[in-house]
Amino acid sequence: MTKNKEAVKSTFCIHCDKTGIIRNPYFNEMGESALTPCPKCVLDKCLCGGEEPYYYSENGSIKECYCRDIRMRIDRINTVYSKSGIEKKFQWKSFNDFRAENKLANEAKNAAYEIVNNFPDVKKGLFLWGNPGTGKTLLSSIILTELIIRHAAEGRFIKISRTFFNRLKATFVEGSDTYGESSKIEKELSEVDILVVDDFGIQRDSAWEQETLYNLVDARYESERFTIFTSNNNPHKALAELSQGRILSRIKEMCKIIEISGEDYRNRL
Repeated sequence: MTKNKEAVKSTFCIHCDKTGIIRNPYFNEMGESALTPCPKCVLDKCLCGGEEPYYYSENGSIKECYCRDIRMRIDRINTVYSKSGIEKKFQWKSFNDFRAENKLANEAKNAAYEIVNNFPDVKKGLFLWGNPGTGKTLLSSIILTELIIRHAAEGRFIKISRTFFNRLKATFVEGSDTYGESSKIEKELSEVDILVVDDFGIQRDSAWEQETLYNLVDARYESERFTIFTSNNNPHKALAELSQGRILSRIKEMCKIIEISGEDYRNRL
């Protein structure tokens, strides 16, 4: 008999925030998965011992284990996460890893909480801006991680850098590994459920680069895809002249703009 998944979900506890999944804080040291079924509301009912395909034998019958849905969900999350592009030092971070040490940071963290708790019923993405070292990249990575864990949604993290533009340029060079794939890359970034665009808004060297940024923003806007941007610069100033102000206009409509400035955390190390 197929289990009522909503009924099963209702049995999940506050220890795992009603998800049935917790992070393994020692996964790096132990060489294990970053995610594990909750020991309080899932593993205590597990009869398969975590062996795929997560069935067990009882009285001569093969039965689906209580943990199967959660373990398969974790497998799916791991597959999605491996393609996310989140920088290694920010992978699998949680809100506990973000220390809001001033009012602006606390407001940004609260906005992030609200998005994670209400997704996918959110009307706007985020544009986080402020001086370097204030946690913009960390907080955006946390949001992406939380949304992938909670919804197994496809998400990507990209940094707008010379490497990013060189990667796109390489698609036009015969003999390169990505020759002819420019439309594929652009389509993926335009249509992925969640996109984090890090270090956005610095004036670029060419009209092509500016147009590339505008096309990405415009495609996300038109398809109403959830997007997070981070920048070291005030977008109202830095983006005012970029692509004749078209990029700023789009971002104002699709994102909540939040300043997150303060002391560079690296000065405290």
